[in-house]
Amino acid sequence: MFFERHLENILKFYIPDTTNPNEVLDLIPLCKEYVKKLEIDQFLPPVKEDVSDTESDAGIDEPSMDHFDLSLLLPVLPHLEELHLSYGVKDCGMNFEWNLFEFTYRDCCSLANAIKKCPTLKDGGKQLLEGMSDNKTVVEFDLRLAEVGQESEYLINQTIKANQELARLRNLHLHHVTWTK
Repeated sequence: MFFERHLENILKFYIPDTTNPNEVLDLIPLCKEYVKKLEIDQFLPPVKEDVSDTESDAGIDEPSMDHFDLSLLLPVLPHLEELHLSYGVKDCGMNFEWNLFEFTYRDCCSLANAIKKCPTLKDGGKQLLEGMSDNKTVVEFDLRLAEVGQESEYLINQTIKANQELARLRNLHLHHVTWTK
C-alpha cells in the first residue's frame, strides 16, 4: 500500500511541462510489483505564465493543457486491477478557473491507449456504471469497442437514455420559459 500511495502522490502533484516525467518513470521499477490500485483524485494542469500581448501576437506557443500521459505508466504495472481518476484540481479556492478541469482530446487518447495496454484491469463496465450513476450530463457514449459485460452495457445505455430525456426536458422547459416571456 505504501508504493500505491507514493505513486498516487507523485501523480497528483505532477505538473505537465514543469515536472520531469522521469520522477514518475524512475519509480516504476521499485513499485510495479506492489501496485494493484491507483486512486488519483486530481491531475494538475500546466502552469500558465502571464503572456504579454506582444508575445501572444508573435506566435509564442502556450503550454499544452494535456495531463500526464498514462499510456507511459499503466502498461508497465503488471498487477494493476483498479484505476480511479479525476481530471481536475482539488482545493483551488479563489483561483478557480474552468481550464483547471479540462480533459483534453489527447488526455482521452492517452487514457484509451493506456487502458487497452493494461489487461489486468477488472471489468470496467461496473466501475463506469457506478461513476455515471451520479452524472446527469453525458448524453452520448460509444461502447462499441468497449469490453464490458452485457448487463453493464445495458445499464449504461439506460443511464444514457435517462440523461438524454433529462436534456430534452430541460430544452423544452427553456423554450417554454422563453416563449412565455
